[in-house]
Amino acid sequence: MNVLGVRQPAVAGSFYPGDPVALRTMIRQLLDQAPDGHPPPCAMVVPHAGYVYSGYTAACGYRTLARATADHPLRVFVLSPSHRVALEGISVGDYRAYLTPLGEVPIDQEVVQGLLTLPDVSRNTAAHQQEHALEVHLPFLQETVGHFTLVPIVFGRISGGHLADIVSQFWRPGDLLLASTDLSHFHPYDTARRLDSQCLAALAAINPQAMSQTEACGNIGVCALLEMARRNQWRAELADYRTSGDTAGDKDRVVGYVSYLFYPPQTAARPVAAASLPALARTHLTQVLRGGTGLQAEALVAQAADWANPGACFVTLTKQGQLRGCIGSLQAHRPLAVDLLENSVAAAIHDPRFPPVTAAELAELQIEVSLLTPAQPFPYTDGEDLLRRLQPGVHGVILSHGGRRATFLPQVWEQLPDPRTFLQHLCMKAGLGRDCWRNDKPDIAVYTVKKIVE
Repeated sequence: MNVLGVRQPAVAGSFYPGDPVALRTMIRQLLDQAPDGHPPPCAMVVPHAGYVYSGYTAACGYRTLARATADHPLRVFVLSPSHRVALEGISVGDYRAYLTPLGEVPIDQEVVQGLLTLPDVSRNTAAHQQEHALEVHLPFLQETVGHFTLVPIVFGRISGGHLADIVSQFWRPGDLLLASTDLSHFHPYDTARRLDSQCLAALAAINPQAMSQTEACGNIGVCALLEMARRNQWRAELADYRTSGDTAGDKDRVVGYVSYLFYPPQTAARPVAAASLPALARTHLTQVLRGGTGLQAEALVAQAADWANPGACFVTLTKQGQLRGCIGSLQAHRPLAVDLLENSVAAAIHDPRFPPVTAAELAELQIEVSLLTPAQPFPYTDGEDLLRRLQPGVHGVILSHGGRRATFLPQVWEQLPDPRTFLQHLCMKAGLGRDCWRNDKPDIAVYTVKKIVE
């Protein structure tokens, strides 16, 4: 009788801490920094570099996962490139478990045995023994999902379409599929971002053919995931993108990282119609300013289930082109329906810079709603680097220092197009010195918005 062994950790102490307390602490810190608001996906593309380089981007994906129970563990398929061993087809290893400093991860033997009945599938353990691209995901899964079984697939020479055919025979709705990859490798910063934009476009378009033309080290696994997404009509959402030049490396030779989320089609629920948001805000305000209760969030959710998803928005009121009120949320911390209705009222009657809007005045106002993407930390080396990398008209900016914080929406660039002037006014809005952006190195986060105007 063959007694299966335990695959020992190969990169603990190098790619991530080998001490369990330090490892758990590091993962929790990364997860706490990552934005919330995305529901659990059915598949993800996630990076596999050392945690100091790609850990935040990975955490933006893993933050979305829901904890499983011992009675109903999550089944996780991980598609990992073979970096060190020439391999034909794929290998599922010869193990009963993978070990990390946080404990053992059991292998789903039923799926592994099924895979082994297929051609191009082997138990080649050499492909697993030193492979980091699979191992680095397990501590994140142990901290987020908790209870799960692993289907460890290391691939070598195989097409993405063939790999998709193999995995599709065993993957079922309710399982999680991970494709492990980094993007461009060792180019100057600007070149890397240009090359990575091709990967990001392929992911957004769910285009495996375009992805196959990139230099992402795990693009065969990503192509397999995209092929499954195409067949199953999954939709794609970006969780985070950055390079080692944005995190812990220099900008001369950088590696790109991305977390991309995939979701099954929502055929039963009508999506929120973004164009209707200002009109809904006006209807709500008209009723509230006349003494009524206004619209109810529950009624909006009944019309379109997406209203129940966490969302962050700003509501801006203008009168003859001049600001009359603006209140919003920087992070998605409540259902979008609640956020829209409450921020509408707050912008009209609780903005401390202006007197409350009256029911008679409302007809003279224009309403604008801005839907925010999750804010992302924006590392920079100095003030000049910050000026160079901010994108006027694109980035909304959050500036924080010494317990003070302020934000400007991307629309503010229209009035303050010069980055220096933009940052000076943002510092003053936060109650800080006008040159704090240059002298104090405040924390910067950025976001983008979808602006909907009446």
